[in-house]
Amino acid sequence: MVKVPVEAEIASRQDIGSYYAANAVLESRAEADVISKVQGLVEEVYVEEGDFVEKGQLLAKLDSSRYVLALQQREADLAQVKSELHRLNSAKNQSLISADALEKLEWQYKSLQASTDIATLDVKETEILAPISGFISNRYVKVGNLVHQYQHQNLFNIVAQDKLEGVIYLPEGRLPEVKKNQPVQLKLPAIGAQSFNAHISRISPVIDANNGTFKVVVEVANSDNLLKPGMFAEVNIQLGLHSNALVAPSRSVISIDNNDYVYKVIDGKAVKAKIEAGYRHSGLVEVLSGVSDEDTLIVAGHNNLKNDALVSIVSVQE
Repeated sequence: MVKVPVEAEIASRQDIGSYYAANAVLESRAEADVISKVQGLVEEVYVEEGDFVEKGQLLAKLDSSRYVLALQQREADLAQVKSELHRLNSAKNQSLISADALEKLEWQYKSLQASTDIATLDVKETEILAPISGFISNRYVKVGNLVHQYQHQNLFNIVAQDKLEGVIYLPEGRLPEVKKNQPVQLKLPAIGAQSFNAHISRISPVIDANNGTFKVVVEVANSDNLLKPGMFAEVNIQLGLHSNALVAPSRSVISIDNNDYVYKVIDGKAVKAKIEAGYRHSGLVEVLSGVSDEDTLIVAGHNNLKNDALVSIVSVQE
């Protein structure tokens, strides 16, 4: 009798999960456009695109000479009024001024104090500081540029990359299956087949009536900065996990009329067996019934096999 050459693998036990697959584009959790709060000429630029900056780090310096002079003027006016108040408030001079005039002088002092504080703030704000920690993604300003106060004229763009997010939309029927902090696996074609562990950070409580989906935000840690905003990601949300499950290679499973079958090798023959399949993931199928531990399953050469046909195993993978 002619034996049919086949390849086989051994059924084994391992953890297997159920996953929902979707696609997302990674985004930064925090991003800031840096503008100037005062007007002035740019004297120094201390960072370039690609540099990492800490929150509060000096990015650029504007010409502060005009603001320093304005501050000195207000400090002088304040000192003069303060001295006058001190003189008139002394016991021997209280009779020299009316209560109304003294009150006006006190209000003048408070107004000058506020003006001095504003002038101090203007001087301080000639130093352009990073509002968040992150990488300089764009530097728009150059030395010698005139920047204007609170105008939509970005000096820098900073992107935080320590954690990234991806937004996906799931069918409303999946809402009971997803929870906050649920495990997620990410694969990014741009950097090979490497898998990254992530989790669900936010779930929208509202179903979009137009398409019957709800929003889910996935968060992934990026401490080594390997991932970049804008990267395309394949997202797999773990909906369930069965530990120490009996699994078979998906190549061994043949589906006929909505039923699943495998061919076992028993005493040199291919024996067809109906199975009940559970979770399917990463080339594996959970077998709930129909296969036992250490069963040898045909994974190649079984498409045209008949039950009880003689077979010759050319390779076995465990």
